[in-house]
Amino acid sequence: MAGRQITYLTDALMITCIVQASQADNVVKAAQDVGAQGATVTYARGTGIRERMGLIGVAIDEQKEMIRIIVSQEQADRVFEAMYLAGNLDKPGMGIMFMNDLDRIATYIPDEVMADAQKQAPKKKPEKKPEKKPAKKRAKKAGAKK
Repeated sequence: MAGRQITYLTDALMITCIVQASQADNVVKAAQDVGAQGATVTYARGTGIRERMGLIGVAIDEQKEMIRIIVSQEQADRVFEAMYLAGNLDKPGMGIMFMNDLDRIATYIPDEVMADAQKQAPKKKPEKKPEKKPAKKRAKKAGAKK
């Protein structure tokens, strides 16, 4: 492993959005329009609530698309909101989404990107440790009475 190292990215979250089939393209476009870099879309089949929602007159297709997007903490709220609105998740039976903290991420990062990031990172000043002052010695007078 000489010469190889892993660079970990931190302060990131994963947004997962499950929507009705054929809605993923709109959701991904909305996320990219507000700064998301990319997405992973997979196909899924939902079960469970479909039957209950059908009783109240909302037909729900069991075919789903699941979108996963990794974003920085700074992007998270605006991407989440854009995806929610684009997926019409404020309407019954349209889907669900959630966000998880990621402990660390590892992927290839070009050297020039790392160099730029290090230049832009705020430089930490070394912490000053408080100087230790010698403890004051208190002299006791032998045999002194009050």
